[in-house]
Amino acid sequence: MSGRIANAPALRVTPAGTAVLSILVDAGEKPGELLMPVLMTGESARTIAIRLKAGVEVRIAGALRATRSHARLAGQTAGIAGVEVIADEITLLDAAGQRFTA
Repeated sequence: MSGRIANAPALRVTPAGTAVLSILVDAGEKPGELLMPVLMTGESARTIAIRLKAGVEVRIAGALRATRSHARLAGQTAGIAGVEVIADEITLLDAAGQRFTA
């Protein structure tokens, strides 16, 4: 998947010390058409997080994972299904054709 980062990347560390990077990638043909949440963990997440910012073009390689959340609609609780990308690799693409992969 490829697209532009739509939000400020968030890097957090779990109590066990694992880095978790979270970004939202705008991967649609038109801006805002398809926003995909992306998660990456481990040292690769730490390495690339410092280079990412909103608007940067990236290419993501990984797997899709189903998500489920609950919301109250019209007084009833409803399950909402979604999907997120678990990234194995994120490649940063810049205007000069330079690439950085983690």
